[in-house]
Amino acid sequence: MKRPSRELNIFSISALDLFASAMGAFILIAVILFPYYQQNSKILQELEETRTRAEIAEGRAKAAEEESRRAQAAAQAAERRASAAEQRAQAAERQAQQAEARAKAAEAKVQGPMRLPGGDPNARSLAFAKGCWRTDPFQHSPQQRPGISQYCFDENGRGNLFFWRERAETCAAFATLRREGDVIRIDDSDSRCQIGQRDVGPWYADHLVCRPDANGVVICEGHSQMAQWRVRLHRQ
Repeated sequence: MKRPSRELNIFSISALDLFASAMGAFILIAVILFPYYQQNSKILQELEETRTRAEIAEGRAKAAEEESRRAQAAAQAAERRASAAEQRAQAAERQAQQAEARAKAAEAKVQGPMRLPGGDPNARSLAFAKGCWRTDPFQHSPQQRPGISQYCFDENGRGNLFFWRERAETCAAFATLRREGDVIRIDDSDSRCQIGQRDVGPWYADHLVCRPDANGVVICEGHSQMAQWRVRLHRQ
């Protein structure tokens, strides 16, 4: 009879083969991946650079967004300024239209040129001249802008003169009107001129000698010192 073996076998040959195969597979994978283990620091550096670039890009995006908000706010402010400028332009245009309308209304109030009444040519009545009369624009000298004189008289020919130039001085003085047949003489007096409340110099008296033309319209020859001019008188 054969005696049984007293040896204790924990691992069989099959188990040892399995472990050897697993160890071989691990060694093979380690050998394949070994070059990548050496690049770990490089990969970490690339990751850090990527993170830095991402942060820079995020900062630029935020700056661009802030710049866009500022540009939008500036555009809105510019739009508001343009709207305000347009409103001011419209208001100025309305004022210009109103001024033009007032000028046309004032022009419409002119009732026509002065005419001598018919009848006795030697009559001296001044009733026809009662009221206010405006001259055509005229110049005292070529260097001065045209001005307009307005005369206002009572039934006795006593009154005053008001002279003005656009955007310049205004002058006021006493004036008288006399009739000698078909000749009308209008004289004012020396005075002073102002711009606003500021005195700007003397006013030298104007003298007008007026006669009717062939159509009965009174034409006046004016002179003051060395200046001469020719105007008509229009009732206002």
